[in-house]
Amino acid sequence: MPKSHRTDRGFGNRLVDSLLVRRILHDCERRYLAPETQGRIYRYIATEEVPLEITERAIQEAVSLGALKNSAVEAPLFDAIVDALLDDRSFEIPGSPSEKVYPSSCWIC
Repeated sequence: MPKSHRTDRGFGNRLVDSLLVRRILHDCERRYLAPETQGRIYRYIATEEVPLEITERAIQEAVSLGALKNSAVEAPLFDAIVDALLDDRSFEIPGSPSEKVYPSSCWIC
């Protein structure tokens, strides 16, 4: 589990509020993210346990890493990326450009 950005929010009303805006993972993102990792991403977005900008950066870094190693990124590795980004927002995995090398995902309002 990554370090929690917020400890005072649970599933209560936050989940209802967050359903107004949903994030859909693109096919290219899903290809490089294990199913358990995808579930964690959706949970982080729904509960705002991790700030959205950190979650987005972690998705980009994980997808880049997955593409480099040509396999899906598992949940523990994704959590390590989130922790690194929470500790230092300038964190970037060497050799993985942070610019999007895959089509962007979409937000549905």
